[in-house]
Amino acid sequence: MAKPQTLDAVIRSIRACFNRLKATGDALHADVGITSAMRAVMESLAEGGAQTVPDVAKNKRVSRQHIQTLADQVAQAGLLTFKKNPSHKRSSLMGLTANGKRAFAAMKDREVVALQELATVVPEKDLVVTLRTLNKLQTALDERLATEGEDQDD
Repeated sequence: MAKPQTLDAVIRSIRACFNRLKATGDALHADVGITSAMRAVMESLAEGGAQTVPDVAKNKRVSRQHIQTLADQVAQAGLLTFKKNPSHKRSSLMGLTANGKRAFAAMKDREVVALQELATVVPEKDLVVTLRTLNKLQTALDERLATEGEDQDD
């Protein structure tokens, strides 16, 4: 069993790494005006198809208002569109436009170069263990949230 102090150190490291990843992503795509947060919305739509703002917010465990703000920014850039949702009168479906799909593909291509450079820093076997560990931690947190009733949409 892990010591709480060790887990706390890991969590602090995850937060620090997340902040650096966000800054790196923001810098990588600054010329196209897409932030890491906007990119995350585009990724959800690229991978999952058309979705509502509440759907994306629930999957990311953030507020609907946060996703709405990001979606509006991506839509203003002409990369996302809102369409009528036959399943819900008030919650439109968001989807990437043709330009949005092209832009996201170009962003992914650009990221491959950065990932190739970063991949040289940590051995593959260490990354596999890290991924397994993070997946276990995420599952435990999901179970805890579900048990505590905090898994509800705001």
